Amino acid sequence: MLSPVKALLSLLLVMFTFGSPFALAEEQQAEQKQTAANPWKQVRERNGVTVFNRRIPGIAFKEFMAETVVEADLHTLIAVFNDAPAGVEWVENVDEMRQLDQLSENETITYTYSKAPWPVSDRDAVVHNRITQDPRTLAVTIQQRGVPEHIAKVKGAVRVPSLSSSWIFTPQDDGTTHVRYQVLTNPGGNLPAWLINAVSVSQPYKTLRGLQEIVLLEQYQNVEIAFIENGQGK
Repeated sequence: MLSPVKALLSLLLVMFTFGSPFALAEEQQAEQKQTAANPWKQVRERNGVTVFNRRIPGIAFKEFMAETVVEADLHTLIAVFNDAPAGVEWVENVDEMRQLDQLSENETITYTYSKAPWPVSDRDAVVHNRITQDPRTLAVTIQQRGVPEHIAKVKGAVRVPSLSSSWIFTPQDDGTTHVRYQVLTNPGGNLPAWLINAVSVSQPYKTLRGLQEIVLLEQYQNVEIAFIENGQGK
């Protein structure tokens, strides 16, 4: 059973898995500068999943990034992400995930709830999701942001107030897809940063391992996503 400290961290990383500010061009440029100034350090490589972290000036908590390659095309991956209730099957430490609203073919609002052992409070999050595709490389980005005021707070749960993460799917020439998951979190409270940084590698690792497995299920094969161009990278 997870300790309360590990549970809290895992819960918050889960929320950040499905929430982030929109990645605009200037933000991408800032990310390139950040990487040049603060290079990533590899902290785990196992079962085809590599996890990195780095320190950000002025922030006590480390930023994490995980990468893998999955045996799936873009349509399969988007079908998995669009199946919100299935999130409990592959996202580490999620107890409920559901879609609240369909705003357009590529925009939704979803709700995520995660239980925690006492004395850690349960967490929930409300997230606006937007999927875009680069017409040149065919890379798909899931851009998301927390919208905590979209629905009333749930009794007994702490609503996550802000979120920051991104998912990028880049198709490969052999039919597989490279997946990149990046997250920077601040769990708040009095938990020391050194402890959070020490135990937060496993959540992105286990989540990507779950993604590797769920994309192989039959219900996600041969699915057509109208607004996504499938195929090999260009």
